[in-house]
Amino acid sequence: MIPLRRFELLALFFIVVAIFQYPRAMEAKPASFQRYSKVFNTLGVVCKCCDGEGGECKSTWEGSCPKLQCLPWKYQ
Repeated sequence: MIPLRRFELLALFFIVVAIFQYPRAMEAKPASFQRYSKVFNTLGVVCKCCDGEGGECKSTWEGSCPKLQCLPWKYQ
């Protein structure tokens, strides 16, 4: 039983070392949704960025949008 326990600890050690060696493998990259909104538009989904003054919505925007609104074209 003791050799199996040592193997488990050794495996856990290598996992922890691998995580600290390659932390970027665990990070998520934010996607540029503006690029994909054109694809959604062909599927009938219309996306707008509603972060303007007074909740003003724009169909095109640059960078990230904190208040993105995507609805089927019927509800626009």
